[in-house]
Amino acid sequence: MNIGFDAKRYFNNRTGLGNYSRSVVEALLKSHPENQYVLFSSGQEGRTITSGLVVAETRRKGSLWRVMGMKKDLVSTGIQVYHGLTNEIPWGLKDSSVKTVVTVHDLIFKRFPDYYRFADPWIYNLKTRYALRNAGVVIAASETTANDIKRFYEIDSSKIKVVYQPVDAVWYQKPSDSPVKPPYILFVSSFTQRKNHGSLIEAFAKIQKQTDLHLVLAGAKGETLEKCLAFVQSEKLTDRVHFFVDCDFETLHSLMYEASLVVNCSFFEGFGIPLAEAAVCNKPMAVSDIPVFREIAGKAARYFNPNNSDEIAAVMLESLAPEYQVGMQAGRGELLAKIDADNIAGQLNQIYKSLV
Repeated sequence: MNIGFDAKRYFNNRTGLGNYSRSVVEALLKSHPENQYVLFSSGQEGRTITSGLVVAETRRKGSLWRVMGMKKDLVSTGIQVYHGLTNEIPWGLKDSSVKTVVTVHDLIFKRFPDYYRFADPWIYNLKTRYALRNAGVVIAASETTANDIKRFYEIDSSKIKVVYQPVDAVWYQKPSDSPVKPPYILFVSSFTQRKNHGSLIEAFAKIQKQTDLHLVLAGAKGETLEKCLAFVQSEKLTDRVHFFVDCDFETLHSLMYEASLVVNCSFFEGFGIPLAEAAVCNKPMAVSDIPVFREIAGKAARYFNPNNSDEIAAVMLESLAPEYQVGMQAGRGELLAKIDADNIAGQLNQIYKSLV
C-alpha cells in the first residue's frame, strides 16, 4: 500500500503530537516495510530522515496547506490511504480515490474551552467536525476520547476504532545520567492550567519534612510557569524543587529513568504518554483519578483526587512504600501490552487494508 501522512507535527513538534506522529510512522516502518510511507509537510522537502520514508513536495505553502490544495498532491503521488495524525484531514478527499483515516487525540477544547485563546476552540471544532464526518475511519487515542467523540458529535460510531499510542523505541534503552541526583519525584508536563502543578507543589510542601526526596518538574513553558516559580519561592522550596523548562529529549529520558516516583496530577487528558513512558522505565506512579488514567495505567498506578493536595501528598508517600510498589509492578505488564509498537502497527495496517 501507498500510505500518506500529515507530517507537520512529525517535523515541528518535539513533544505531544510530534511524539505520536514519529512513533506511529516508525512503528509501521519497522513492522510493515512492505508499504510505501510518504510524509507531507510544507517546507521539509529533501530533508534527510529515516531510511524508507519519502518526503513529498506540497504545492501549496503557508498555514492552510494541510487543508486546501492537498487533494492534487495526494492523487498525483498515488496515495491510497491518507492518515491525518492530528485531528484533521484535507478538504475534498471524499470525492477522490484517496481513502482517509484521522486520529483524534482529545476533545479538551470542547470540555474546557476556557483553557484556550478566544478563537481556538471554534477553529479546532471546525476542523475536527469535518474530519469526523468525512474520514473513512476515526482512530481515537483512548476509550475516553472515543466516548467524547460520541458525546459531542453525531457520527457513525461503528467507524471509531481505539488504537493506543506506542512509545518511541529509545525509551527502552538506558540513557545517560540524570542531571538531578536521586532520589526525586518527577512530573512531566507542560506548564498549563490543566496540568495542575500548583496542587502538586502544595502537596510536596506538606511532606517535605517526611522524606528526603526532591521534586522535579519538566515540561514546555506555558502560562502557569511564573506562578509555579513564585509559589516554590514563597514556600521556601527552591532547594528542593527543580524546574526543567523546554528541556531536550535526552534530559527528559534520563530524568524519567532515575526517578523514584512519577506523578501526574492533570485534571484531564486524552491519553497520557508520560504514564506509558514511566512504565517502560519501570517506575511506580501516583496519578490523578481520571477515566483515561484508569484506562491506560490500570493497576500499574495509585490514584488520588487532583483537587485534594492532602490526598496527593498521602498517595505519593504510600506509592514509595515497597508493599505498594509490588502491586504496581504486577500491573505494569498489562500497560506495556497496550502500548506495544508491533501490536499497534498491526492494528493500523489492518485498518488501512480495510479501506483499499
